[in-house]
Amino acid sequence: MSPLPFKNLGGPDGSHSALFFARLMELLPDHVYFKDLEGRFFCINRAQAEFFGLANPDEAVGKTDYDFFPEEFAHQKDEDEREIVRTGVGFVGKEERNDRDGRERWSLSTKLPLYSETGEPVGTFGISRDVTDTKFAHEALEAQHRLLQTLIDILPCRIFVKDQTGRFTITNQAYRRYLGFEKPEEVEGRRRDEIVSDSHDARVAADDLQVLQSGSSILNREDLDQSPSGERKWMLLSKVPLVDREGRVQGIVGMSADITAQKLAEERAVRAQRELEVRTRVMESELAMAREMQQELMTASVQTVKDSLSGSARLNADIAFAYEPCAHLAGDFFQLVNLAPTRFGLLVGDVMGHGVKAALVTTLLRGLLAEVTAHTVHPSEVIAALNDRLCGLLDRPSFPRFVTALYATIDLHEGMITVANAAHPWPLLRRQGNPAGPLVSAECGPGLGLIPGATYEAVSLSLNAGDRLLFYTDGLKEEQNWAGEEFGPERLARTLDSMDSQGLQVSLQSILSQVRGFSGSAASGDDLCAILLGL
Repeated sequence: MSPLPFKNLGGPDGSHSALFFARLMELLPDHVYFKDLEGRFFCINRAQAEFFGLANPDEAVGKTDYDFFPEEFAHQKDEDEREIVRTGVGFVGKEERNDRDGRERWSLSTKLPLYSETGEPVGTFGISRDVTDTKFAHEALEAQHRLLQTLIDILPCRIFVKDQTGRFTITNQAYRRYLGFEKPEEVEGRRRDEIVSDSHDARVAADDLQVLQSGSSILNREDLDQSPSGERKWMLLSKVPLVDREGRVQGIVGMSADITAQKLAEERAVRAQRELEVRTRVMESELAMAREMQQELMTASVQTVKDSLSGSARLNADIAFAYEPCAHLAGDFFQLVNLAPTRFGLLVGDVMGHGVKAALVTTLLRGLLAEVTAHTVHPSEVIAALNDRLCGLLDRPSFPRFVTALYATIDLHEGMITVANAAHPWPLLRRQGNPAGPLVSAECGPGLGLIPGATYEAVSLSLNAGDRLLFYTDGLKEEQNWAGEEFGPERLARTLDSMDSQGLQVSLQSILSQVRGFSGSAASGDDLCAILLGL
């Protein structure tokens, strides 16, 4: 290392001072240099040499910054040092850019004039510390801070951060506007009670104290808030403690969101719910009445036919029925028609769907049946006439698409049943000495309301004393168990066989119990309608 152009460097014993200085220059991690008046290095330490890419500090002697830095940086350094020599005033802790090898480098530098023992300026000296990583980390932190500020400023909710003394350190635009300010510096660094004074001061202070002292949070509390301008709004408030790495509470982070629209919507929803409940109760009452009337129409038709039948016929008839809609109103129905003292008609139908629309179609069919049977009683003509009348009605989108139906006439004097079928399940016949099965195996005609002008064939079969006929809708045979298996017509026929010794009404209720037991549910998924005729 080259000798310095002056003597004693910091102690009464020059030799010791030189040794201490040499050790310091060898081991100090900061960059140290000494220059003459022409900006030439005459002494640098080991760290500075390594920064320059030199194997030995002596290699820098006689060289200038132009030998190690880009010209623009070297020129700036030269200008600074000449100004220091001229004015005798240096600087401490200045950030300087020292790019090398295409890499951006930053240092924190101190530069001062260097004097001889006689007080004459002989150059400059300085010490600098590489703060590149710190600089980049600080810039990254500032970028994150700008990003955070941008994010919280675009949020519609009010956001703030307070320190332990209650002073704002961060506020977003929504919170500042709530207080009546635009710029962060108008709010940050001040307490709320230094900015505004309102009825919320005590509540705010109590909340802050709770969070700071207990470290507990206030989460999603609904408050009716009034801004300093007098505007009242419902807010959803949260305050959580801001803690350091050791878990010590350093402040409060708060957020409040405007939920006024939500609260008003909730109030409207509650009012609407109450109104709906009232309307529902009225509707349920009306539907219950309609259901009773629907059932009463079927009951009345049975009683009317029973009362009109003559006891002089070769066969006597008894009639039982069961009717269980899966909703208030059903699309399954039946209607008996008195045709003569020893003859009656039976219409069994299943309107597609459930509820009010299906029930209205059943009422329509009852009216059409009375009109049609006033002119013809033959089953094939009755079914064809009902089909033609329904085709024009059920073609409307608001109506159910079709109806399955079966119309039969039972002549007790002749002992004969004649049936026309529109896609409906055939009734089951239980004849003494024989197992129950479908009345006939003939093909059915199309459902009502599908094909205008469709024709339907009628089939006839003799009846004997002791016969039982089960008319039903598809809900009875299509009821499913947990495995998705249907009850089916065969199981229904076997169940009918097992009820042979019981009365009609008891038999019918037992059949429904068997169906419910099979499905494992007390409520059916479809309407159930069945008529059991005993001779």
